[in-house]
Amino acid sequence: LGGGRLNELAVAAEAVVTDVLLSAREGVLEIESVHDEEVFSISVAHPKIKERRMRDLEGVLRRFLDDYEITPTRATLVKRLR
Repeated sequence: LGGGRLNELAVAAEAVVTDVLLSAREGVLEIESVHDEEVFSISVAHPKIKERRMRDLEGVLRRFLDDYEITPTRATLVKRLR
């Protein structure tokens, strides 16, 4: 990842973790990553989230990522490496 791409992925991941901390009082936060030569993907999950609380989380993800998916208990972040 170039510096700009890494920073964009870090901003999006920080937003998701902040949302989890605001949305769940307790439990286990799960973070998984997968990458190859073209794509870096991070999945952040917390099984006890019933409702996301961070305003405009999707707007942040749209701005900084190439793709993303949000469900009530998981967010998957995708950033192209090139």
